[in-house]
Amino acid sequence: MKLHFLISISSESEKLFGVRFLRSFFKTDNLCDITLFHVNTTDLKSQACSLMAMWESPGTDNTAPLTVAAKKAIARAKLLLQSGDIGVDSLKTKTITERHGKVGDILLEGANNMYDAMILGRRTTYALQWMFERAADEIAQALIRNAALSSPIWICCDPEEGRRHVLLCVDGSRSSLRMADHVGYILSFIPVHNVTLLHVKGPLSSDSEPIFRESESILAGHHIGPERITQKTVTGLSVINTICREETTGEYAAVAVGLSRQPDKSITLGSWKVGKTTTALLSKISRASLWCCP
Repeated sequence: MKLHFLISISSESEKLFGVRFLRSFFKTDNLCDITLFHVNTTDLKSQACSLMAMWESPGTDNTAPLTVAAKKAIARAKLLLQSGDIGVDSLKTKTITERHGKVGDILLEGANNMYDAMILGRRTTYALQWMFERAADEIAQALIRNAALSSPIWICCDPEEGRRHVLLCVDGSRSSLRMADHVGYILSFIPVHNVTLLHVKGPLSSDSEPIFRESESILAGHHIGPERITQKTVTGLSVINTICREETTGEYAAVAVGLSRQPDKSITLGSWKVGKTTTALLSKISRASLWCCP
């Protein structure tokens, strides 16, 4: 079995944070498939034409010509991937004309294909926050939110040398357990990385032991043994600040969290919810990759 990643590519060839993170994180000979995905930003007139074409022929493939800058960025991305330690079996490029905004188009692409993760750069952070926090009263945005978050999202900064392993934040929620499953699956391909289970306890928090036990059981299903797992319980009033401190002191390569949380602590987006902790971490985690699982 092979991993299949979508990597969002902008027109800035000097950035490519998603490509750089994948190249630094994957130290393995296991082969994977990679789709480099570029969204051509259009002016209002061109976007209107694109929307009309989509309305008239919704099943057609929406390909788009590449700009010089985009061609340079994609060529640079291919070079970085092919010169790294990651084993690439298939490397494809897909470009589309912007329809729902860059982030919306990326998420819809993920919804329509079986990607193991959608890898985005830091430039998408504010757009994601806008989508997560905006009231779901617009039909187009509601459709995107309900349909698009079917694959885990990795939001990447420029990777720092020496950062390794994954900080998996657990709280017993279904989204947290799905993230444990995702982390276990990914790390089963990369034995050089371990996982730290972090449970932040507040005054009304559940006991950590059953949460750790269930998370470890999921990881064990992916052959992640106890020698690769560390448990950590921290008592704190601010879950966000506690996670950020642990990410800094532990120098993790990635912080993994579930997207959804309990209804009274969430922002409602159609049929699913985004926890306020996850929304805040989008802007606060700046030295590690942030993995979010719906």
